[in-house]
Amino acid sequence: MLLSCLGKQSRVRRRYNTLWGDWEFEREVARFNQLEGATKKIYKDTKKYGEALSGDKKTILQEYAVCAERLDELRQELASRNQKTVTEPMKNVNAAIKRRDQALQDYQKYQAKVLKLQEREKTPQVQAKLEANNQALAAAKLDYEKQNAVMLEDLPQLIEGRIDYFEPSFEAVIRSRASYYSQASEALADLTNKLGWKKGELSDEDCQQQLQQKLAEIRSLSIVEDG
Repeated sequence: MLLSCLGKQSRVRRRYNTLWGDWEFEREVARFNQLEGATKKIYKDTKKYGEALSGDKKTILQEYAVCAERLDELRQELASRNQKTVTEPMKNVNAAIKRRDQALQDYQKYQAKVLKLQEREKTPQVQAKLEANNQALAAAKLDYEKQNAVMLEDLPQLIEGRIDYFEPSFEAVIRSRASYYSQASEALADLTNKLGWKKGELSDEDCQQQLQQKLAEIRSLSIVEDG
């Protein structure tokens, strides 16, 4: 009889402990659900605020992107004009100098080959190579003398006429820069008009009022607490 009573008490105690554990677990789950609900509300409010900002800012950012793209196009045009008017002519001269130097190297190479063949025994094979190299030497000499004569004529003319060359080049650079700044100014003015900004439209007091209005809108959100 006593053992039977003790057994019942043990089962009741275990059941009581189980019920207590379930209640404690459910309490924590309820607290978690409350926390989760609060976070969802915060997310909803912040998302709503972000969407409100996005609606206003998206158009502004698009207009900025169009303006920035236009300014980059103008910058590239300016760089291209500078290159065409100042640096490219010098590149052409340097290329001509390199061609003349290469012609000289070819001429000297065939000279050395001919001299070497002339020192060898005059066999039919050597004689054939000598004749072929003499022909190549004559062609290389003609090419070198032609390019050398052109450079001896053009380089002094370029140096002596440097003022006549650089004056229009610098004028073209100045005109290009003036055109760049003029068109860039137009692009920025167009951006200002599209965004509804006018010079001197807002006073310091107006700016302060708009700032306070935005702050008030932020404070009205449920995610912001006074304190």
